[in-house]
Amino acid sequence: MKYPQGPCHSSRSSAVIILIKTLVPISFLLNGCGEVPENDLRAWMSEVRQQSHPVPVDLPPRPGLEEFHYQASGRMDPFDANKISASLTAELNATGLQPDTRRAREPLESFPLDNLRLVGNMRRQGQVVVLVEADKVIHQVHLGSHLGPDMGKVIGISEGAIEIEEMVQDAGNTWAKRRARLVLQEKR
Repeated sequence: MKYPQGPCHSSRSSAVIILIKTLVPISFLLNGCGEVPENDLRAWMSEVRQQSHPVPVDLPPRPGLEEFHYQASGRMDPFDANKISASLTAELNATGLQPDTRRAREPLESFPLDNLRLVGNMRRQGQVVVLVEADKVIHQVHLGSHLGPDMGKVIGISEGAIEIEEMVQDAGNTWAKRRARLVLQEKR
């Protein structure tokens, strides 16, 4: 095959030369990766196997297990629901922490704390009153007011926040106090 003579002829022949110079050493390297005789390795492994002799370890005999036959007659049932609930009631009464469920609920107790927004505070007759927005309605809140679904009670008022103490019930039906804070926010 005859290639036309021109400016591309020299670049084409140099590319062929580079390709040949690259492929020839690679082919020699790959020929060197042929099968390696494994006879030396197999001979060494069989020699090591013949020289090593495992020694059995003597373990002490297992102690005998005595059988136990459960007889429920005359014994207390550990899964009796009445006894469990009585135990929980006694435990609840022991802590003494109980919410006042007879108290009349205040309007802000129907809103989660996330939906309440502290918009400001003012002093009225020597007492600090906080303005809280809920559902686009402004409510006046003072010390002792209740808000939030977890029986939250306002226990502290500062310049830009109010401190709330909530009563929550844990998995064991015991009541615990938890602190929350409502902070003054810019207009949403």
